[in-house]
Amino acid sequence: MKIELITIGDTENRELKKVIEYLEAEKKSAIANGDEDKANNCWLHLESLDLNILFIRAFNNIKLKNYRQAWYELEQCEIKESYIRENSYKDHIVASRLDFIKSKVSKWQSLYPYCLFFSPGFKVGYYSCSICGHKVRPRSRCEHKKGKVYSGQLCVHEAHDMEVLEVSIVTKPVQKSSVMHDDSSLDFMLLERLSSCLDNAFEDWDVRWTKMKFPIARFSKVSKKDKCPCKSDKIFEVCCMGKKEVEIPHVDFLFSKPLSSDAENIVFPYYNG
Repeated sequence: MKIELITIGDTENRELKKVIEYLEAEKKSAIANGDEDKANNCWLHLESLDLNILFIRAFNNIKLKNYRQAWYELEQCEIKESYIRENSYKDHIVASRLDFIKSKVSKWQSLYPYCLFFSPGFKVGYYSCSICGHKVRPRSRCEHKKGKVYSGQLCVHEAHDMEVLEVSIVTKPVQKSSVMHDDSSLDFMLLERLSSCLDNAFEDWDVRWTKMKFPIARFSKVSKKDKCPCKSDKIFEVCCMGKKEVEIPHVDFLFSKPLSSDAENIVFPYYNG
């Protein structure tokens, strides 16, 4: 049975739900019968469907301007994709759109204004294998490998007796969901601009980071005490205010489809006159 899975409406399709229920039942039966290969294959297809659904939801939330929720979902996509790839094969990687999703998740994330994150430091008493419960030690490990699937179950190392030692502020977090920022104070213009030109999560696009120069007169609305538009972190007065031109960061979005002339216009965020 071929199921289209492109839009948010497709994720609620009755036929999709039937397929998921079928795969879950088949996995349960395979586990009961000791058929590890079949159980693992069911896991692979279930996780791949879930990844595609999650990616579509993230895109839909970006379109709805639910940027924080979409950020969480993009991180979940990133994690899930890595586990699927670890347990997949070439044809399935292509069929399940893993390469596309991996590429686009990182590009969507790069457009977010988030730059500061909480990073808690923990002391862990010990880890155990989620498959067999073995207490993991440097010289005492079980036969199960972290990140691999066994009889339809993903092997992870579960932490025990955890103690929080510190909380740091970082720019490159291990856990991207720990965002420090208040979204109401941030500019999500890049996300809004891009999503307005896309109809679904699987349209192809790319992003190119460049710089452009503009006459100083275009920055008449920038206060001399504001941060300089060139992103030097200096104030405008001591940085570029005395120059004839200001070079500012510029983002080009590249699409596989033609756009209207209005959509191709350059958005200049500093001039309101």
